[in-house]
Amino acid sequence: MKYIKFFLIFIFFMSGSALSKDLKQTSSDSVNFTSDSLIVDEKTQKLIATGNVVITNKGRKITSNKVEYDQNIDKAVATGSVIIREKDGSIYESDSVVLTNEFKSIVAIPLYGELIDSSFIKANNFIKNDIGESFFKEGTYTACECDFKKGTNPIWRIETQQIKHDPVTQTVYLKHPVMKIFSLPVYYLPYLSFPDWTVKRRSGFLTPVYGYSKQNRFHTKIPYYYAPENDLTWDMTFTTHQNGKTGHADQLNVRKEFQNTSLETNIYKGNLDTNKSNGDNVFGINLKASSNLDNHWKMTFEGKYADQETFMRRYGFDGSDRYKSYLNLEKIKPNSISKIEIYNIQNLDETSSDNEPVMAPSISHHIFDSNENYNYDIKLNAHSIYNDESYDIKRWSGLAKINKKINLENVILEGDANFGLDLYSIQGRPSTDSNDNRYIDRLSSGFSIAASNQYGMTDQDLSVIIEPKIQFSSVISSDRTDEVPNRDSSEFRLDQANLFLNNQYQGRDNIQRSDRINAGFTTYLMSQNIGEVNFFVGQSQKISGTQNNITIANNDRQSHVINSINWKPNSTYNFSWFSLYNHHNFKSDTSDFSFSGSLNGWGYSANHRSVDGDFVSNGTDREELAIGISKNFSNWKTSYSRTYDLNNNKEEMISETLGLEYTGDGYMFGNCLTVLFQYKSSGGVVDRDLIPEDSIYLTFNFRNLGAYQWQPKEINKALNKNLRY
Repeated sequence: MKYIKFFLIFIFFMSGSALSKDLKQTSSDSVNFTSDSLIVDEKTQKLIATGNVVITNKGRKITSNKVEYDQNIDKAVATGSVIIREKDGSIYESDSVVLTNEFKSIVAIPLYGELIDSSFIKANNFIKNDIGESFFKEGTYTACECDFKKGTNPIWRIETQQIKHDPVTQTVYLKHPVMKIFSLPVYYLPYLSFPDWTVKRRSGFLTPVYGYSKQNRFHTKIPYYYAPENDLTWDMTFTTHQNGKTGHADQLNVRKEFQNTSLETNIYKGNLDTNKSNGDNVFGINLKASSNLDNHWKMTFEGKYADQETFMRRYGFDGSDRYKSYLNLEKIKPNSISKIEIYNIQNLDETSSDNEPVMAPSISHHIFDSNENYNYDIKLNAHSIYNDESYDIKRWSGLAKINKKINLENVILEGDANFGLDLYSIQGRPSTDSNDNRYIDRLSSGFSIAASNQYGMTDQDLSVIIEPKIQFSSVISSDRTDEVPNRDSSEFRLDQANLFLNNQYQGRDNIQRSDRINAGFTTYLMSQNIGEVNFFVGQSQKISGTQNNITIANNDRQSHVINSINWKPNSTYNFSWFSLYNHHNFKSDTSDFSFSGSLNGWGYSANHRSVDGDFVSNGTDREELAIGISKNFSNWKTSYSRTYDLNNNKEEMISETLGLEYTGDGYMFGNCLTVLFQYKSSGGVVDRDLIPEDSIYLTFNFRNLGAYQWQPKEINKALNKNLRY
């Protein structure tokens, strides 16, 4: 095979003997050329190369079966399986390619290409000029794997009169594009542009959302993304929400990264219908920041504000029914935790403004250590809180604890002792509190002694561990329950977590004189036949002392009977149960039962919760049932759930959700398209800020293009005519 390599710009000024001599004088800026056969006509200044022709120039490589070059007009024609490999990794194929302007300009008819991001393109005519601009006439683009040369239609494609790629602006421009999914046209735009495959971020419009609902009529959400090219540390998104019948709102989302700090803010402003009035001018803001400070301190900050209680929840901007704005500083070391917090709470319900507490500040320092004999624990706290149900309180408190464990054969003896001091300055009380004592001090101490023993039994089929535990606990404290408002443990519930704590209320506001005997019985069982069972039952017996200043006071000596069961027979069935039984009649005042598992590919769950009204502060009985099922089919997961309000012997649906989810790697169709479906109903919502409504969400996720979401509402009748409206 012949191998000829030469500098094209001089080829027609050389004789045959000079050609061989000058082969050694090629430079890095030359056009390199190889072929099996080469014919040069010096009179006509034409060249014909055949067989495995390879042309390289500045990162571009062209291969073909034949190349004819006319130096008079600086034109080369490559034919026969022409392949162009660009510097950026893109590969183009054509039957015929024309090269001009020292091989910098290209014309190809037709053209098939695979871009560096594994997307595909074809055109009836392709032109690339000497400055690198590419023009695809009657072009088709897709990110789906396909073979355009064989006429394969991809799952989705964009057909357009012309596609232009500008490497200087790194942008792809489309003229009259038509999006087709499964060969069906779904939308048309006069013009469309998006960043090319070399751009990580670019300013421009993002995927819009269109929908229809009875409340808002036709509504749109159109986001515009701005990313400064010369500063990669920040960007922002401006979104306009046009709600047709109910008004409009604008949203500004700004993100900024500093060396040790990140910042994000959302600002909302508009004119919307609210529960206050139609056409209400509204404003809201949410600001978040986090920072790593010197000396191992970490700061987190969040600020929330809304000047109207309704619109943030009603229009889906923020689902919270109260806003907590806070500044938190925290330092964690191996044997200590230091924390400073300042916060303000804004209620978004119908409660009066006398319950919007401001904590300014709360300072705490927790020190803990241990050695071979003892565990030590010291907590120091100071806080100042205002407008907490019309209370203005300052408190300084300290608590020191020591713990000792002794192993006596199978018996574990555990002793705890603590000493605490609390100082209060109560600067404001509500009119319902007639106590006028402003300055209060309280000394408290306590100790507990506990004994537990583990009994084990194991054979080939069964393993059982039984651990009974009994504890005597005593708290000695000044009686200040009539003077100190209980703000940190009024919603007290005894459970397995605090049964053996010296101060069961856990908070510092409610420390009372008491002596108690606490007992619990834990059983762990594991068997191949019945699986794993974890069972606990316990109760607290008050010997002496008081039990005041909490929402639900149990004046009897015996507490509720605490019971919890977790049973995992296998992956098919799982049970869990928690309940507090009234020891008089063994009636459950609160219970939580869950049942879940999987069977033949079906996943299922059921959860029943109930609370007796006498057991909570608002005095309202609650009973709720939530059920759900799901099924996996290959790379698909279907799910359905319903929630019912069962209070007062009724059966009212609160919410319903039906979903279709893709769980496989990549995309559902052709590795380029995912379609997700979800149906929601909130017909049973009882909330002045939310309006019951039914919704359908369809999301099309296109590789390289992003997602298009379609969410018309009020289509639930087509799905289930028996649903509530």
